[in-house]
Amino acid sequence: MATPKKISFNFPKFTPGDANITLQGGAKILDNGILALPDDTSIEQSRALYTTPVPIWDSTTGEVASFVTSFSFIVTDIPNRYPADGLVFFLAPFGTQIPNNSGGGALAIVDPNNAFNRFVAVEFDSYINNECDPSYNHIGIDVNSLISLKTVKWNRVSGSLEKVSIIYDSLAKTLSVAVTHGNGQISTISQVIDLKAVLPEKVSVGFSGTICDGRERHDIFSWSSTSTLA
Repeated sequence: MATPKKISFNFPKFTPGDANITLQGGAKILDNGILALPDDTSIEQSRALYTTPVPIWDSTTGEVASFVTSFSFIVTDIPNRYPADGLVFFLAPFGTQIPNNSGGGALAIVDPNNAFNRFVAVEFDSYINNECDPSYNHIGIDVNSLISLKTVKWNRVSGSLEKVSIIYDSLAKTLSVAVTHGNGQISTISQVIDLKAVLPEKVSVGFSGTICDGRERHDIFSWSSTSTLA
């Protein structure tokens, strides 16, 4: 079967039971249309993936995909608990499952005991883990490791709506992120990444979120994406 040139989807809100979204761990789609990670449960790890594989490159034609994805979310503090740990948008080999040992600061995408983690991610990190984080809450671009290749400070405000646009330009091999915060300010970050060298031809795309002794609520309100091989 030929690889589709274009994959596009749009979730202005989410619907419980939607087969297009695969839920893992503590993730839930609530009746009000919110995708909740981890919905303040005792389950540390939560992930939600687009069910259909997304082609990132084609070994037959040599084509590499450019894509744009947009989503909006709110992180909310839980009373009497310190906020932790964060929310991640990621691409990983199709069929990916929650890694072992990936609670807390591992953000449900890394097994710290495995040297062969394979992913590209944009993290919204709300807790400083000394072994891998800068000395501030941050937005980071990650490749196969939670030690970010590039970071920008995230002036996180509980309950503030964050609007995110992520663009990958396959010709420039550049991943660019723009985040519009609730106060109207915009944070930007970009990094050169050759997705063909990092990821297999087909990937899963989606979100992960974790909690630990700290707690916070991750609510995703909308998500759209278009990926085109060229």
